[in-house]
Amino acid sequence: MGFDLYGEDPKFADKKPAINWESKPSEKESEKFFKQMQKFEDDNPGYYFRNNVWNWRPMWFFVCNELAPKVLSEEDLEKGMYNDGYVISALKANHIADKIEAYDKKGALDKFVNEFEEAREALPKVLCEICSGKGFRNDEHVKGKCNACDGEGKDYPIQRQYPMSAENVREFGKFCRNSGGFGVY
Repeated sequence: MGFDLYGEDPKFADKKPAINWESKPSEKESEKFFKQMQKFEDDNPGYYFRNNVWNWRPMWFFVCNELAPKVLSEEDLEKGMYNDGYVISALKANHIADKIEAYDKKGALDKFVNEFEEAREALPKVLCEICSGKGFRNDEHVKGKCNACDGEGKDYPIQRQYPMSAENVREFGKFCRNSGGFGVY
């Protein structure tokens, strides 16, 4: 699952490429279009931003709770965790960009991310939720050794699968600055 964010009123440096899919373009024409589209997205950072679920959720939680808790509401936090089209206004998007830039400028972003990652990596194994710590399963999916904990009966908690990167936060800030607000899809 991924989170595709589209700017509501992005600033464009150039015109968005187009292709008529109904005319069934050749593979070469399709490849050319996708290369042009990638260049367009690179040159227009407010148009599109994407994260998988593992990267998006810790970053969004960080932005809502650490950087902008007075501007982003509980509703923003909650609805931003789903990809159903929730819109963050241009005012809020610019505030997010301001906060990310200020936090980064004082060196706090790298510090926060490093501490987050150290804590995430240090999470100890816990009782496997899939096999209830038995190390084996006998259900409709698996008969025998538990595939979640490899038969150990313990596994890392789900939080360990949610990394955070300072570069990702910076890219998100750049997107926010140029998006004119954004929808989360």
